[in-house]
Amino acid sequence: MFQKLIAKIRGMSKLFLWVVVVPTTLAILYFGFIASPVYMSQSRFVIYSPNERSSSSGLGGLLNVIGGTNSNRSAEILQSYFDSWAAMKQVDRKLDIAKIYGNSNVDIFDRYGGIFHPFRNDVSLYRYYRTMVQDNLNTSTGISELGVKAYTPEDAQAINQYLLKLGQRIVNQLNQEARQKSVSYAERSVAKAEAKFKEASLALAQFRNSNQVFSPNAQSSGQLNLIEQLQTQYLAQKAQLEALRQHAPDNPQVPVLEGAVQSLKKQIMEEQNKVTGSNDSLASKDRIYENLKIQQSLAQKLLEAAFTSLQQARTTAQKQTLYLETISPPNLSDAPQGPERLKGILATLAVTLMIWGVLTVVIGGIKEHHER
Repeated sequence: MFQKLIAKIRGMSKLFLWVVVVPTTLAILYFGFIASPVYMSQSRFVIYSPNERSSSSGLGGLLNVIGGTNSNRSAEILQSYFDSWAAMKQVDRKLDIAKIYGNSNVDIFDRYGGIFHPFRNDVSLYRYYRTMVQDNLNTSTGISELGVKAYTPEDAQAINQYLLKLGQRIVNQLNQEARQKSVSYAERSVAKAEAKFKEASLALAQFRNSNQVFSPNAQSSGQLNLIEQLQTQYLAQKAQLEALRQHAPDNPQVPVLEGAVQSLKKQIMEEQNKVTGSNDSLASKDRIYENLKIQQSLAQKLLEAAFTSLQQARTTAQKQTLYLETISPPNLSDAPQGPERLKGILATLAVTLMIWGVLTVVIGGIKEHHER
């Protein structure tokens, strides 16, 4: 039997032998006995925000609201991160993917550090990592599908799980940055308003202490009441004095009443001066006091407005918080997804036959040309 096979091989043209038979035989050997099985772990997740409302409930409602622009943009950021150098370094530090993909049990053609990936450095590892990790985003539904390939199902699942964990960190970081941007300005406004309110209150307190007044307006009202009472007494005493001067000028009460009238007149003048008659009067102090009071009132209103803005900013930031929800956790594959052995062999056979056919025609044409 082997002799017949050898005889048939010898009877083949060298072109067919080297172009078709040898490559196809090598493909059979590689895909049949050398190529390492490749396992894939897949997971699906969405990024959504509570402010994206929907009337639906359950998973259908969730899928309806996650197609928003903000969520898709965040999913694209996460997709870019999974494909980044930083993600590769994080996974390598945690799981040592250089060892996972460079394992000697993996065939020499596919493994990291093998024939087609000979250099063992971070740049080569990053290129290799990008061929093993893929994140695809469906922009219409907002669902992201993360696929990780490895040479054992456990390694593929572990890498996928850790990438999802890193993705959650990125989402939390995005939330923190958004919260700081929206809330920090409002917090600074509150701090400035508090400082102005304290400054205005301190100026008002210092004015009260230095001038020994609490409220010039209220105190002026009391002073005016006292002046009114003194004027009533003054008019009464003066009328009595005038009556005595007319009817009994020698009455010993006349000098007493004259002294009382003069005393009341002096007292009235003093009280009037306290209200309006000098730079230290209540009237002059009232202008400064009211100005300080107005400044304090304005500062208080600004502080209240700043607190309201801060509360609104915190509420808005809370509504815009993003969440990463895992729809399908990383699976543990029970069968390899690659390589497609039969497909690889047949593809090699088909390509080599096409090349052989083309070369046969070309060589035949060349020979015919020379024969002429």
